[in-house]
Amino acid sequence: MPGTHDSACRFVDFGFISQTQTLSVTQQLEAGVRYFDFRFKLVCDTFLANHSICYCRKKKGFWNEVLTCDDIVKECFDFLSENPTETILFQLKEAESHTGDEFYNVFYKKYIEDVPGKWFIENRIPAMGEVRGKIILLRAVSVDKEKFTDKNSGIDFTAYPYVGSFNVDDWRRGELKKLDGTSYGAMLVQDSYKSEGKHKLQTVTRFLESNLRDDEFNICYTSCTRIFVPRINVKYINKQILSYNFKRKYYGIIVTDFIDKEISGKIIRTNF
Repeated sequence: MPGTHDSACRFVDFGFISQTQTLSVTQQLEAGVRYFDFRFKLVCDTFLANHSICYCRKKKGFWNEVLTCDDIVKECFDFLSENPTETILFQLKEAESHTGDEFYNVFYKKYIEDVPGKWFIENRIPAMGEVRGKIILLRAVSVDKEKFTDKNSGIDFTAYPYVGSFNVDDWRRGELKKLDGTSYGAMLVQDSYKSEGKHKLQTVTRFLESNLRDDEFNICYTSCTRIFVPRINVKYINKQILSYNFKRKYYGIIVTDFIDKEISGKIIRTNF
C-alpha cells in the first residue's frame, strides 16, 4: 500500500527545509495513496496541520491560512463519497502540543461523534468489507479510558516505535493492544529517518527483503533527513525506488516523500 510521510506538508513554513509533498491530500488519494501520516497541533479546539515548529498552509506563503483537520477530513470524505469501495488509513498524531487525553476527546467530538458511520473506530483489525467507504482511524495518541472503549477509540498505534538509529537492520516491533493492555496484533516499523541517501536505501531494501509477516502492520519509511533536506534526498531515494525490483510478495505499507503516480503505481502493482 502506498503511503506518505508528513502527508500535509505541501505548502509549509520554511518549505525548503520542511516540505515533504507536492500533491494535496486529494491528489495523493487520486494517485493511489491510502495511508496518511497526519500531525496536528490542538489550539483552542482547532486542529492545525503542522510539522515540528512549521505550520502547513492552504497556499504557499506565511501569510496564507493554516491548513486544518477540517480541510483534510473534508477531502477524505469527498473522495470516499465518489469512491465508495475505497478506504483510507488515517494516522492521527499530536505535534508541538501536549494536551494528553484531551486531544482525542476533542477530535472525537468534532469529527466522529456526529458521523460514526463514516469512520472505522474499533480497536481491532477489520476485514476489507467492513471498511469500504470509511476512514480507518490509526490512533497514535492517548485516550481517556473512562470515556472511551475498544468500540470507539480507533486502532491502537500508540506503540509506534521511535527509530533514530543508523543501523541498517534497526527496525522495531510494537504491540497493538486493547485498552485493558491485552495484545491483539503487532507492527514492524522501519523509520530510520536520520540516515542519508545510500545508507537509507540499504536500510529500506534490507527491510523489504526480510521475512515480513503478513499478519502484522509492516511500515517502511523511505524518507531521510541526514546531510540533505528531504527535497534533495528524495531525488536519489525515489529514483532508486522506481528502479527497485519489487516482487509479488507482502510488503505492507511503503511510505514516501514527494510521492507521484509513478511511484504509487509501482507499489500498487505488487498486489497483482
